[in-house]
Amino acid sequence: MRKSITKITSNIKKQLSEIHNLVNQLEKKSSQSIRSINDWLLNTEKMLQELNLPESSKFSVKRGELTAFIPSTNGNKKKEYAHLAATILTQAQQDLWETFSAYSTKLENASTLINQLLGVIYQTKEFKYDTNENFTIFLNEVWSFCSNHEQLKGITAQILSLINRSDVIIIMAEKIDLENL
Repeated sequence: MRKSITKITSNIKKQLSEIHNLVNQLEKKSSQSIRSINDWLLNTEKMLQELNLPESSKFSVKRGELTAFIPSTNGNKKKEYAHLAATILTQAQQDLWETFSAYSTKLENASTLINQLLGVIYQTKEFKYDTNENFTIFLNEVWSFCSNHEQLKGITAQILSLINRSDVIIIMAEKIDLENL
């Protein structure tokens, strides 16, 4: 089964949003900053593993790099650790952002196609939503109509080449304008 791109992007956004606090800890020279960054790397790695994304390995390597660091005998060991942690965090943020961007682009492209599909549906006047009807069932009926309609099969195939069916229903639920039906 294909991965849910809406779930992937949502989870990655959550991880990205935590970076701000980590940087604040580094700025304040908090004694917990390196531990927090290591925990964040571990949580990010686990999240990517749960999503079955190979990018998780990048985060385990970064954790290993942070854990295995041996500061030089000259100078301030705390500063060296903080500098390394900031460098690793920067690299990790970039790796996570690149992963997010790739999936986000797919989601945006699928969303654009779904909007086009909905535009056609609005013109057909084929559907009317009854508030007593289950909304998910209604959306599945609309999608089924599109998937089986000779002229709309091409767009539905394009959409399914980008995202899975459950993501289609989620995006349709967000985008559909029931007043235009």
